[in-house]
Amino acid sequence: MKELFIKYKGVLKFLSVFIGSYILLTLLYAFYLKSSTTPDSYTKHVSNQVIYWLNFVGYQATSTTNNLNGYIDLFIQNKLIAGIAEGCNAISIKILFTAFVVAFAKNLKTTLLFIFSGLIGIYIMNIIRIIILVICIYHFPKYTEPLHSYIFPGMIYTAVFLLWMLWVKSFKKRA
Repeated sequence: MKELFIKYKGVLKFLSVFIGSYILLTLLYAFYLKSSTTPDSYTKHVSNQVIYWLNFVGYQATSTTNNLNGYIDLFIQNKLIAGIAEGCNAISIKILFTAFVVAFAKNLKTTLLFIFSGLIGIYIMNIIRIIILVICIYHFPKYTEPLHSYIFPGMIYTAVFLLWMLWVKSFKKRA
């Protein structure tokens, strides 16, 4: 048994750091959610960005806070299009991304720089994702379910996966 631990020491270290940091970050986020109002301020920020950019590209977008369901109702030309909820803010994806990068940590400076850059990239991709999703739902409402449940989540997870591969590839070069 000891030989197996020695043989797979790197894998076990990766898994323990990944799972540990994921649990820690998730608990911190849960504490933040528990102490904030519904919807939380970060989700409000994300929805404000979406509204700003929708208006910038020519849609008459507005929003209202719906405290009953915790959503921020998003309207285009006074027509309810979507509800932006806590899950739309990509925090859970950012936690997953960060836990993976920490588990493959290099030196502190490089790791923090990659995490910071990745989080900004995920933030921007998520805002663009929501904007395009809202526009698609506005023009093609009958495709709401596949767009919301499969296509657009697949886009953000694919982007995170590509960031991970970039990180692992750069990790291997240094090793």
